[in-house]
Amino acid sequence: MMNRNEFHCRCCGACCRIKDGIVRVSDAEISRIAAYLGMNEGEFIANETELAPDRKGLVLKSRADGACVYLDDNNLCRLNPVKPDKCRSFPFEWTNPDSNAICPELASAGV
Repeated sequence: MMNRNEFHCRCCGACCRIKDGIVRVSDAEISRIAAYLGMNEGEFIANETELAPDRKGLVLKSRADGACVYLDDNNLCRLNPVKPDKCRSFPFEWTNPDSNAICPELASAGV
């Protein structure tokens, strides 16, 4: 995996626009994000999540175009201070086989 000092996010939002990409959220993340958004957990679950494709937990909803609903017009995450661990740990702890094709920083680093 890539070292945190080697990766410099370009804030292009490409990783937040992956078609059929899912961001699973744990109970702790649901709690943290709901509090940040000023919602109770039940409201957040009902309005901002959906059942994962494998039916094993919840994922954040996506927009009709496949982008994360929390990606703003400037390609920044509206949840940045409390974003899910999956988002926070990319590409330091995990990548997908197509990550280099999606992320221009990974592509330029030749990882």
